[in-house]
Amino acid sequence: MAHKYEQVAASIRDSIAQSLAPHDALESERELMAIHGVSRMTIRKAISVLVDEGRVYNIRGSGTYVGSADIFSKTPKLTSFTEDMISRGATPSSRVLEVARIAAPDHVSTALGLPASSEVTLIRRLRLADGTPIALEDVYLPTSVLETESLNLGESLYEQLRLAGYEVFRAEQEIKAIALSSSDSELLDVSTGSAALSVTRVSSSRKGQLIEFARTTYRADRYTFQLAVTRDDK
Repeated sequence: MAHKYEQVAASIRDSIAQSLAPHDALESERELMAIHGVSRMTIRKAISVLVDEGRVYNIRGSGTYVGSADIFSKTPKLTSFTEDMISRGATPSSRVLEVARIAAPDHVSTALGLPASSEVTLIRRLRLADGTPIALEDVYLPTSVLETESLNLGESLYEQLRLAGYEVFRAEQEIKAIALSSSDSELLDVSTGSAALSVTRVSSSRKGQLIEFARTTYRADRYTFQLAVTRDDK
């Protein structure tokens, strides 16, 4: 039997589908508590589920609003592009642009703690949602983690890493704004120089082994990042 917060989340999903448009406001927490006959904690858990799915977003001090189907919102949870798209009801796909065994660029070998010019596997892909280009992804893997020849590009990369004994457990990310080059703009189907979000990620296993360096370039008009922050007690 579903938990109460899951039932509330399902009910709000139905309300959104039936009568609400993108950026419409949901009822207040107090109103939702009265409608569903549950506690504030249950309402907050239900809303948290919907935020993770990209169906709603919060504006502090204002309220909760319906998300837009045209914009995919990423939460701080460590999930793959495929998982993100499926959770939002979109169909993910990829176009493989390059797969090669190369000498690691200096910034990659440093980030992964490898000797200079160590061999790594480079996977460059265009990531799409419902056929629309969303991101360009360059992934570098030490050959000791996953050999180029053993890759199955039709399957989830993270699942292959898990089966090989290198489950991605933790990642450190840096996000910055960039302007797209002409070649990347063409691949992402936007105007040259359009704004984008560049996300650099270094991932490690449960044992702390560095197993992935990735740089993903997201269209800024189709992808956002949501972060929850708190203020430390003085």
